[in-house]
Amino acid sequence: MSKFLCIGFCLLSFSFLAQAQERDTVYLRNGQIMVGKLNKISLGTIEFDDVDLNIQNVRYHKIRTLKAATRTFRIETIDKSIYFGVIKPSNVFGEVIVDDGFVEQTYHLDQIYQLVSLEKKFIKKIKGTVSAGYSYTKNSDIGRTNFDWNLHMDEEKFQADFMGSFIFTNNQGEKSRDRENISLVGFYNFSTVLVGGIYFNYQRNIELGLASRLQQGVGFGRRILMKSNLQGMLVTGGVINQERDLAGNSSGSLYEIPLNFRLNYFHYSAPNLQFVFNPRVFFGVNQDGRLRFDGDITVNWEVINNLNLGIQTYTNYDNRALEGSNTNFDYGLVLNIGYKFK
Repeated sequence: MSKFLCIGFCLLSFSFLAQAQERDTVYLRNGQIMVGKLNKISLGTIEFDDVDLNIQNVRYHKIRTLKAATRTFRIETIDKSIYFGVIKPSNVFGEVIVDDGFVEQTYHLDQIYQLVSLEKKFIKKIKGTVSAGYSYTKNSDIGRTNFDWNLHMDEEKFQADFMGSFIFTNNQGEKSRDRENISLVGFYNFSTVLVGGIYFNYQRNIELGLASRLQQGVGFGRRILMKSNLQGMLVTGGVINQERDLAGNSSGSLYEIPLNFRLNYFHYSAPNLQFVFNPRVFFGVNQDGRLRFDGDITVNWEVINNLNLGIQTYTNYDNRALEGSNTNFDYGLVLNIGYKFK
């Protein structure tokens, strides 16, 4: 009896050991093999957590094939298909097999628009960057601090983005909150190309005389560019604002129709660069032809793993100057160093 128990215990231990050793695998074109955890595929790059080399970002053209079957992934392809399944290796160079449990479909790697790991633990779902910068001019005794974050979370059909940016100025001992922006956006994916969402935002811009603006909105969008290194989405809907100017006057409820375009482009070859272009136009409904524009262009350079250098230019325009301001146009340049959560 004890002999059978011993054999059974050994078989059970071997089974658990085999499960524990199961890993995702990337097979490179030069014959090397990376073993670890596939985090995501986006903008022409595979983000892979190697057991020996930590986080690695590998371009498509360097990969022969890959295997990722330790978790369930949401896999979106440029032919507008969505799969919830795993990735199996293919014998054909540059291809993989997508398996959702019902069918197996072969795709070339550059046909995968996006792959997201559906993590079980909440903290592991959160990805993104946190960055900060500081500049100081001795002759004018002016110091300027900026702090930014861009975090996102993915579920099977839902994704959320939490973004913020702050600019503070210390002018000869007088501190000023110059520009603030906090956004929480939730998107639901009806299909590969159609999305719906809700939007909450807080803004402050003393250059434009804006002490605070609270925004709540709903929108519908369509992905209009779906390439391995180029992604674009157009969104519109309705927004309700509550504004307060620097003189303390409150606006009540203001209604707007937004038009939002977001373009992401990834540069394959070194240096590792990502470009984000995000213009937003707001048309006033009950404000006698009011027109606003918010836009920014961001360039991030991943110098080493988890470390980003960033440049951001922003522009804000309001055809109706608020009380406490002599201008209706603001622009700026922000430099920062950031840490990337993966």
